[in-house]
Amino acid sequence: MNVLLSAAFVLCWSSGFIGAKLGAGSADAVTILMWRFLPLALVLAVVAATLTRAAWRGLTARDLLRQAAIGALSQSGYLLTVYYAIQLGVSSGTTALIDGTQPLVAGALAGPLLHQYVSARQWLGLFLGVAGVATVTLADAGAVDGVVPWAYAIPFLGMLSLVAATFLEGRSRAPVAPSVAMTVHCATSAVVFTALAAASGAALPPAEPSFWLAISWLVVLATFGGYGLY
Repeated sequence: MNVLLSAAFVLCWSSGFIGAKLGAGSADAVTILMWRFLPLALVLAVVAATLTRAAWRGLTARDLLRQAAIGALSQSGYLLTVYYAIQLGVSSGTTALIDGTQPLVAGALAGPLLHQYVSARQWLGLFLGVAGVATVTLADAGAVDGVVPWAYAIPFLGMLSLVAATFLEGRSRAPVAPSVAMTVHCATSAVVFTALAAASGAALPPAEPSFWLAISWLVVLATFGGYGLY
């Protein structure tokens, strides 16, 4: 069962990069992210008020604020950098490769941050992984015209945001049901991206069918599948 869940997680999480590419040609990053999370947050809020009310009992304001911070890092910060990098012209494959170093970085930093044992083999794996990603990224940057060099640093920021969310979650002592965490995370992202879209004048969605296809893809596969399994 664990193997099947792990395989499903990889497929669903990776699908987010495809969805981002599908939507990049029809709208700005904040527009896509606003309409990805706003309807989803409303649906999850209704579900929380009707079907999963018991899961919310006993949670304190501090618990909910911690989950909001985790959502801001793991969804808002991470996804904004991914979508923005793709919007600037960084290929979805390179973006996915850079963000794929997150488990390596989290594993290596588990020692100094969570006081867990980190072996020399894990440190070696981190250095080899980062060196490989740097090699591919530099080669991609040299082969693609019209992309500003600093755009390739943006996915690294997203990866670090996800790492920070992982450690914040790891330090949490209060158990939180996945349905609660998903609802708080998506509500936080809906607020963040709606505010950004409204401030930049990009809140109005385009009428192109490709936009709504990308939104449906991202909600079903990337959010429910990827973040739900994560």
